[in-house]
Amino acid sequence: MKIIGKMGSKSIKDTDEIDLLNNNNFKGFLIKLADRVNVAEGVSAIESILRCIYRNQPISTKKIAQYTKLPLPIVSKVRTMLERNRILSRVEQGAVYSEYGIKLINKHLNLKMKHDLKCPKCGGKGILLDETFKKILKKHREYTKLRPTVNTSIDQSFATPETGVYRAGIMADRGDLEGKRVLFIGDDDLTSLPTAMTDFCEEVVVMDIDDRLLNLIDNISKRENLNIKTIKHDFRKPLTKDFKGAFDVVFTDPPYTLNGLKLFLSRSVEGLGEGSSGVLYLAFSHKPMEEYLEVQKIINSMNFAIYELIPGFNTYEGSEIIGNTTFLARLMGKNLKKFKNEEIDLNKLYTGEVKPTIRYYKCLNCNRIHSIDGRSLCIENLICNCGGKKFKMVKRKKVKK
Repeated sequence: MKIIGKMGSKSIKDTDEIDLLNNNNFKGFLIKLADRVNVAEGVSAIESILRCIYRNQPISTKKIAQYTKLPLPIVSKVRTMLERNRILSRVEQGAVYSEYGIKLINKHLNLKMKHDLKCPKCGGKGILLDETFKKILKKHREYTKLRPTVNTSIDQSFATPETGVYRAGIMADRGDLEGKRVLFIGDDDLTSLPTAMTDFCEEVVVMDIDDRLLNLIDNISKRENLNIKTIKHDFRKPLTKDFKGAFDVVFTDPPYTLNGLKLFLSRSVEGLGEGSSGVLYLAFSHKPMEEYLEVQKIINSMNFAIYELIPGFNTYEGSEIIGNTTFLARLMGKNLKKFKNEEIDLNKLYTGEVKPTIRYYKCLNCNRIHSIDGRSLCIENLICNCGGKKFKMVKRKKVKK
């Protein structure tokens, strides 16, 4: 998988002696900058960052990443290079344009909109929580604190409690909860809890491979009298006969690889019923155009249509490599089809299998460097010899196949 904006190791040279007010020089600078950070979208990604800052300055690096759907490390490096070349200045609240930067932007990019037109209340999600959902959110915030440590080897990344409740809210708003049988193909985000708390659904079933999460959902379900049914299931295997075609709606947030998408959507189709119709909610990472097209091909080949797609709907705790956000798509299917087993590479389901990477972390207590491959050992489980549990990533290196 090619994650948006993979990092490069080169640094851009000082351009103090280059006249960036010259149009050709400025274009060359943007090309060189995109090349140095090796961002998959090229110059358009750099322009997106420049536009974001223009409309929202001062703005933090994290918010730029969420706005542009680019990885935080990429945005951070671009921001540093723009500051180094006197285009941006750094203030306490975040990035702002320098006087020189404003001249460049006005001359070359012709930007004129100084603010966004997104709804300031919903933030582009398209819905607002009413009192019922606000009460659910209050409870859900407490329950999400009980989640176990993420298992990054299987691409776990916990969504914020607000995201879980907004997911339930949009499913309710679209008429996909009342009287419906709802299946969650994986639920490390605990979205099943606010969904069941609405008391709208005829049935809520969660399938996951992680016993820790299933036990937690079980315990909360009993405490809240939610009647959520939990089943341990390895999605590399088909659903059992009694669950095939048993559901009206499926929600899934699969591994962000093409094979992971094929597998989880295939299990979703089994839940809805091959050859039948149904609704599928898909949370998935923002991709470069080439990979977006592959995602669309996979979805369309299964006879799903993308009825709605809301960028940045889902926000995650951590997950800087995906800019902390993913899109939410509402898919409508008819005469549904799944992928055959031989069409899915089960050895390349997770990002660590597709793009194996060694990350180097420095202990913030004693400065010792640790190497983490994400498979035999995950950063979440790392404890330094000195007893330290807080680390900072200082380097990462791709593993040559």
